[in-house]
Formats: sequence, C-alpha cells, structure tokens
Amino acid sequence: MTTKTLGFGALGAAGAASACGGGYLLMKEKTIGDRVSKSGLVLIKSGDSKAWRLASKHLKLSDKNLVTDLSRFDAEIKQDSIDLDKAKVALEKWCLEATGKDLSEKNIEDYLDKVKSRCVVAPADIRAKLEREGKTLVTNWGNKFDSFKSKTQDHTTIKEDLKVHDNSISKEVSNPNGDKDKYLAALEKWCSSGLKVKIEDDNYDGTYPKVVDRCTQG
Repeated sequence: MTTKTLGFGALGAAGAASACGGGYLLMKEKTIGDRVSKSGLVLIKSGDSKAWRLASKHLKLSDKNLVTDLSRFDAEIKQDSIDLDKAKVALEKWCLEATGKDLSEKNIEDYLDKVKSRCVVAPADIRAKLEREGKTLVTNWGNKFDSFKSKTQDHTTIKEDLKVHDNSISKEVSNPNGDKDKYLAALEKWCSSGLKVKIEDDNYDGTYPKVVDRCTQG
C-alpha cells in the first residue's frame, strides 16, 4: 500500500510540475523548433497545405534570402518567378530541416530568426506583418508626403490611389499647393485601408510594397 501511495504521490507531483511549469523534461529545449515553440509562436503543422502556401505568399515580398534557401529543394523556384504551390512544398521541407537542428551556437545564429519568421503561422494582415517585421508606422504625415516629391516615377500612382479617398484632389504631388491638406487626409485614409488588407487577399502583392513605402517610417 505504501509503495502504491508513494508512486501515486510521485506521479501527482510530476503532474503538478507539468501543470505549473510544463515539467523540466517536457519543457527542456533540444531543438530550434523547441525554442521557437517555447517563445509562444505557433509553428505551422506538417501537411497544412493552406498555411504553408499563405506563409510563402507573405514571405516572398520581404524575405530576401527565401529563394536562395528554398531553391535547394526545388531549382525551379527563382527570384523573378515564385510559384506558390512549389514554394509551399519547399518551405515545409526547409522548416522541417531547420526546426530539427540542435541548439548549437551556429545553428541558433543561422536558423533561429529565420524559423521564427518562416515556419510560424502567417500574420493575418499587412498591419500584423509590419508589426512582426519591426516596422514603425508614420506619425508625421506632412513629412512623409514631402518625401514623395523626390519619387517622380510614383507621382501618378500616388495621386490616383489617393483620389479614391478624395476625388476633389486635382493638383500634382510635386506641387500640391492648396491640395496638400487633402493629400494628407487621403494618405492617412489610404494607409488605414491598406493596413487592413489580408495576406490571403488578391490585392496583397500590389498593396504591401506601397504600404511599406507610404505608411512606415524610414
């Protein structure tokens, strides 16, 4: 009876440790994937085709090393032509390999940040993506608008995009004169709308670069 009681007590203690802190053995980090999971990020599940495709879609516009790393698994993945159906397969393979790496100093340096970016559930929208990337949103709209004047190749596009929010805008970006206040209000509205675009939306590819250019500092 004593033995059984002690056994139950030991099991209960282990269960309590698990409930309170996860238990040493269960929570001990052995791999890059363990560390990422412990940080609170949610790794994409193996075989979740939709999630891997969405991750590939959001990464292709901002991850400069993505093509180089994925092309090891599929040589048809190229910088100027990323087929998402091929990329999602290659990305899952890359993540399977990377998350299984041990926690050596070199592996942490080479893989930890990439796994946190590539192998976790994609952000829902552009705002969440920018937050994950550490970008800061514009607070001084006047300074931001003034910075557009040197980007002459974008003036027509900027004007047409902002007129969606105020069709009374008639002056040019380079010389707005009395329309500057209209431009600033329209720019703020455009950014508010752009930040809500979801990664899965058809207009994501065209909107994300514009949001980075028009709505973030730097």
